[in-house]
Amino acid sequence: MKKLITYLFFMSVGLFLFGCDKPAPTEFFNDSSEAEYEILSKDINNEYYSNGFDTTGVTQDITGLANIIALSGIKVTGINDQTDRFSFAQTIFFDKSKPILYSDGRLLAYETITPGIIKFDNITARKVLFRIRYRDNGVLRDTLLGKKYVLYSGRHGGMDQFHYRYDSFINFKFHLVPGSDTEFNIPTPEEITGTVNIMGKRAAGNLRALLRWNKVGNKKIIIVIGARLRDRQIIMPLYRVRTKDDGELLMPARFIYKIPLERFDRLVFTFIRRFEHFEQVNDNNDLYISSQSIHSIVVNIP
Repeated sequence: MKKLITYLFFMSVGLFLFGCDKPAPTEFFNDSSEAEYEILSKDINNEYYSNGFDTTGVTQDITGLANIIALSGIKVTGINDQTDRFSFAQTIFFDKSKPILYSDGRLLAYETITPGIIKFDNITARKVLFRIRYRDNGVLRDTLLGKKYVLYSGRHGGMDQFHYRYDSFINFKFHLVPGSDTEFNIPTPEEITGTVNIMGKRAAGNLRALLRWNKVGNKKIIIVIGARLRDRQIIMPLYRVRTKDDGELLMPARFIYKIPLERFDRLVFTFIRRFEHFEQVNDNNDLYISSQSIHSIVVNIP
């Protein structure tokens, strides 16, 4: 279970990109409740789509992304109802003068740079390697884009002393070397806490999922539905749902039965409440800022 919790954390880390990337071709369905369902993964045998971190959008199309600041307060509730908490912050700067290309000359991504010192709440972020995985002519490859800035605190409070504060502000400070300092506060949303009630029976063909959470207002939240492959212990994001932040969503049986349930043993429901905006930093107005509360819940398939 510890391995699953850790895996879900790394999957959740990338979820902020669901709202700002250009994912692979998908299908959309509008439910009568005004919820919009988007299919994220069609081929469960494709290793590219079988890695939860990659399917968050990090490797699908980062050619059009702005520079990024992402803050996340993450909870993961396992099948034993135990909840682990994580805090995560990262900053990524892309160097648009250094493209990375596919073998056929198409643009894959850009190299990254670390041009100064980043602090969140006066805690200096670490510089870590930033790798992506992708397919090129059917071959799974990985490449190093460079480095990014990261702060992380995990299940027992380490490694960094950074803690995500809900319904508040987190201070961001950037010291450009050489250059001037930039500082501003990033707002954080109210913490989201969800519940999942699986109703019906697989044999009867009437499985439904009643999702509830603490509602805040009439803005949208995102719910990502994934499943764990039996043979590889890998969680695949399958659907992304955009719905009103009104506290309840009934996922109809027709969406659950589009999932080949014989291949999976658990479902994962991830609730995301997000603030996002653009900020101008050192005359650069393409800094995308995402601050989000995430709650992932693991359930058995009855």
